[in-house]
Amino acid sequence: MRALPLAFVALALLASCASVSREECFAGDWASIGQRDGAAGRVGATQFERHVTACAKLDLIPDRTAWAEGYEAGLRQYCTPLGGLREGEAGYRYRDVCPASSEAGFLRGYDLGTAAYRQRQRISEIEREISALSQRNTVLTATDDGRREWRANQSAILSLRLDLGLARAELSRIEREIRAFRAAI
Repeated sequence: MRALPLAFVALALLASCASVSREECFAGDWASIGQRDGAAGRVGATQFERHVTACAKLDLIPDRTAWAEGYEAGLRQYCTPLGGLREGEAGYRYRDVCPASSEAGFLRGYDLGTAAYRQRQRISEIEREISALSQRNTVLTATDDGRREWRANQSAILSLRLDLGLARAELSRIEREIRAFRAAI
């Protein structure tokens, strides 16, 4: 009996990996599906093949022409300077899907967003390091080795706080640049 629930879980996981649902295959609104794929910045050929595979299980064939028209419309939404900014700030990887005519603007936003994302990651990393050293210092004993380690940790914490201040200043600079970028669009 225990194997039966595991089989349902496995089927549910497999179904969740499909690029489109069973209902979407039957409905056949390939223009909308293509638009969704383009607006999400997915790689066209790869994504369409996933749809073909998902719908083949139901003996259905996706409409490539309708999907491609929707995909192009979706890319026009995605491949904008603000689209690039959103992708970069979220830490997503750009998959070289934008046409040459819009890629430069997308990449300006993407590079700026990525800089902000990385700076926020750096700040979080420094804060974690400070917290770990501070926690370690609370449990050190008053032995000679404990005092030496406590002093070394305090020195490291001071250095990290300086790094944190610099990282926050850099993030503030990037955020000002983002505000100016948004205002210029």
